[in-house]
Amino acid sequence: MKLRILVILVVLALIAGVAYRIQTQQAGDARQGGDRVLVVKTVPVTVREFPRVLDLPGTLEAAQQVAIVAQVSGTVLKQQAQEGDAVRAGQILFSLDARPAQTRIAQSQATLSGARAEAAEAQKKLERLAPLMQSGYISQQEYDDARLALEAARARAGTARADLQAAQLDVQYAQIRAPIAGRVGRINVRPGSLVQAGGEPLTTLIAPGALDVRASVAQQDWPELAAARAQGKVTAEVSPDAATSVQAHGELVFVDSQIDATTGAVPIKVRLVDTPPALLSGQGVRLRLLLGVEPDARVVPEAALQHAQAGDYVYVVRDGRAVVQPVRLVRSLDGLLMVEGELRAGEPVLVEIPQRLKAGSAVRLESAAR
Repeated sequence: MKLRILVILVVLALIAGVAYRIQTQQAGDARQGGDRVLVVKTVPVTVREFPRVLDLPGTLEAAQQVAIVAQVSGTVLKQQAQEGDAVRAGQILFSLDARPAQTRIAQSQATLSGARAEAAEAQKKLERLAPLMQSGYISQQEYDDARLALEAARARAGTARADLQAAQLDVQYAQIRAPIAGRVGRINVRPGSLVQAGGEPLTTLIAPGALDVRASVAQQDWPELAAARAQGKVTAEVSPDAATSVQAHGELVFVDSQIDATTGAVPIKVRLVDTPPALLSGQGVRLRLLLGVEPDARVVPEAALQHAQAGDYVYVVRDGRAVVQPVRLVRSLDGLLMVEGELRAGEPVLVEIPQRLKAGSAVRLESAAR
């Protein structure tokens, strides 16, 4: 019985010793961790000019393009151009059935001949009656009737002449020609199709040369663009997407005089200076308007900015410690931020925040670590 009690006492003593040792070691580690200097990665604050830009989605379109629409109704007899063909101005693209118009020409010519004959006969009659009326052999009413008959015959001749000219125009319009030199787009009709005057476009001609970018500026961004235009011309950069380098440069050439009621934005147009083959009409692009620069801007990387309920801030290394410096974000561009706050040029700001970092923690710059 005594031996068992002795063994129990020895085991309890060993357990108490191990527990004490663990607690002492943890306390020491905690004290050591609290005083440990953290190695941090920083980037110096730069003070320089910061671009003022406006990034917008846009759509490319040919600076000159024409929708080919039939001016007369009729059946397509021939298609003289194919999709993608380069055509010259005046070249025939489609031929419509002109027989109805040719029939009207024959009818109008016959009517015109008859009206001219009536007018000639009425003129002769009036000339015969003039001396008789002066001598009193006929009444004034009889003479006036003859003059009215002449005017009516002349009017019928004029109407017939107009009908003839209209029919002749319709024959010409049956030959649908290219108004400009360009490349034929998608063709929406084929021989045998019935087309209507002023109906859907038969195809589109795209002139070679400059491209335009159509875009819209939101109402809240409009004052800044208006201010930039007041200072001079506004240039632009165009790229297929945000991840691709600039493909072309251009200049703002059009700003609408009113806000689009459907979008709540102001339509604009930029004309490209050059037309690289990588850009095509109808393609969606990223448009960047260059509105000017902000002088003496404090610039930090995007990774340096931290957020809290009280506002934005950055960690700045001062006297070997991480100091919280409140800032206000003004602009962002390609991973860089323009901020306002008590920052000095060259002052290191943290771009990677260790989990154990707190305001006032002792730190050492990564480049100075040994």
